[in-house]
Amino acid sequence: MKKLITALLTVLLTSAYAQVDLAINFEELYDAKKFDEIIKYKPKKNEELSAKALYYKGMAHYMKSEDKDANQYMDLALKKGPVDFDMFYYKGKLLFFADQFEESLPYFDKAIALLPSETDFYAGKGEAYYALENLDSALVYFQKAAEFPRCKPRTFLLMGEIYQEFNDNERALNVYSTALGMLDEAHKSYQNCSFNVGLMQQLTERNAEAKETFEKHVIIFPTDFHAISKLVQTYYSLTEFEKAILYKQKLYAAHQSKNLPDELKEMFCFDQFIWNGKRVMAFEMFDEPNEPMFVKHHFYVLDENGKTEYRIDSESSYAIRMNGPESKYVLCLVKGQAHFTYWQFVFDDNYKYTDLKKHVLDILNEKVKPGASFIPGVKNN
Repeated sequence: MKKLITALLTVLLTSAYAQVDLAINFEELYDAKKFDEIIKYKPKKNEELSAKALYYKGMAHYMKSEDKDANQYMDLALKKGPVDFDMFYYKGKLLFFADQFEESLPYFDKAIALLPSETDFYAGKGEAYYALENLDSALVYFQKAAEFPRCKPRTFLLMGEIYQEFNDNERALNVYSTALGMLDEAHKSYQNCSFNVGLMQQLTERNAEAKETFEKHVIIFPTDFHAISKLVQTYYSLTEFEKAILYKQKLYAAHQSKNLPDELKEMFCFDQFIWNGKRVMAFEMFDEPNEPMFVKHHFYVLDENGKTEYRIDSESSYAIRMNGPESKYVLCLVKGQAHFTYWQFVFDDNYKYTDLKKHVLDILNEKVKPGASFIPGVKNN
């Protein structure tokens, strides 16, 4: 009897010892990007699909964007065990890509619990919260991800977007600058990141820095007309009006050839400044239609939410133009349906912008009175 038990144990141990875990082979194939070989591989006698082997089966499908099969194998791996942090993380990613953002969160948590020093796990949970529009929580996890080495540029870019949403332009500039330093010019995110660095420099009144950023940007991306408009604004803010001429001409040429994006088809912003804590955006219309009246410039006064409170326009009409070649535009204040005309501020296309801006500020500061007004329901002059 003793001999029989010994013989049976020997057979069992020999059988167990002979069983080969395919995880090692699959890992080598995975590292060599031979995903199809992993997918098509059929286990031979004495070869085992352990939890880790099932994981690599799932990852091979994951890399082929075959999420249904990837999910199936990842679930098998998690059920069979032992489970490691990668299995939890990629199960979370698969749920994320299936738009099951809430369901993905516990898997990122489990991955973090097993390996709390991995930046991708925090970033993954941050992206799930970002997709759920829970920006406060997303920011917490992005900030945590940024504490570790190998944090990806995308995390800094998303942090920048959140800081922008929160109107924290200083922090947005910091993280966008960090991301830009991690990207090369060929990267798909470089153009957007470079633009945002210049934009944040502009919004934090670093106009000289913004000018340098946009000058470099438009050399690399010469058809980024939004950036060209921003470069014009930086030149105006620094009173370098002559340098702006070339880039305004580029915008007009693109308008003529119908190459401008929809937001720039009718007009472009050429200057912005702060007045009494409010941002004023100065726009120039491209077209001068052969009509009795048209507007060339709009100076929009914005509220704290970026909505227009009222505006100052430069209007051109037959009544103005008939007074001679030096009379083409007059400044008008428009508040809702009320309209106020300042006949003391008449000018032509050869105006100096410093003078025009001063006149606009005089109107905003109520240093002058309108020469004519129209207010619905009120006696007008």
